Amino acid sequence: MVVKPLDHTADVGFALEAQSLEELFQAALKGLLDVMFTAPPQGGRKRRRLRLFAEDLETLLVRFLNELIYLIQTKGFVPGRARIRVEEEEGGYRLTATLFGEPFQEGFGFQGEVKSATFHGLSVRKEDGRWKARVILDV
Repeated sequence: MVVKPLDHTADVGFALEAQSLEELFQAALKGLLDVMFTAPPQGGRKRRRLRLFAEDLETLLVRFLNELIYLIQTKGFVPGRARIRVEEEEGGYRLTATLFGEPFQEGFGFQGEVKSATFHGLSVRKEDGRWKARVILDV
């Protein structure tokens, strides 16, 4: 799994690369945590379940990241890792996940609010047998 920061004028972004869609979404979680915290948790004792549906993978990735942002900034739950499953269904894709995390703590080194994941510059594609994505966050 590869997560690389991207230079962007007003926002923050990252490029992702992984063997599977599930790994790609896990990499997106890691990328988000790296933007928001200096020392995010690596797992956690608390669990949250997540079920999302979207007509395409780009929309599913944006919904996933925006749900994570909501959980972190509104509910105070910081997911350090996730068990994720992405399945193609009629009309789109379904993501089911179990998030493992901790309550928000000063020790995580919060670096600032993220407003949302955006569709600007967004891409999700399979290339040379690997999944790749590019994500821009509005900060």
